[in-house]
Amino acid sequence: MQLRATATPAGVLRVRYEITADGRAVTGWTARTWRQHRDLVIDGHPYALRSEGIARFALEGELRAHIQRSVDHPDGPLSHPRWTVELGDLTYRMTGSGLGRRFALLTTADALNEAGRVWRTTGLRPSYGAELPDALPLPVGVFVLWAAMAIWRATVAAAGTAATAR
Repeated sequence: MQLRATATPAGVLRVRYEITADGRAVTGWTARTWRQHRDLVIDGHPYALRSEGIARFALEGELRAHIQRSVDHPDGPLSHPRWTVELGDLTYRMTGSGLGRRFALLTTADALNEAGRVWRTTGLRPSYGAELPDALPLPVGVFVLWAAMAIWRATVAAAGTAATAR
């Protein structure tokens, strides 16, 4: 499944996000700021997307999924964050960097080969995309893309705050 998220101006300090799957609009929202809770209709079905910072994410509705952050080497200065994506019996690892431009989606059975990926472009209005395994239903794919967007926004904002504090 291929997903794209685009951001377009929607008024004073407002942005409209639209997510398409294989070129077809499946959901969207308008916001001034990023929210940790979002109620969406995804492909005709209601869902709630929730986050606790960048550590935990939940998809609630007809389908339920969870994403939780962990750190590979919690004692080391170069800890590598990863997120576990769970949907019933399906489990994936999402690895990458919030400051980077790409997350890899790996199966827990084969941690060497990518099952999918999520990326962003930079610029004044970044855009986002994902190529995800067909085993993930569309609402879960939108959820994974939304979580990656939240991680990027939070880490870029934190990096900007840290840079101005110096």
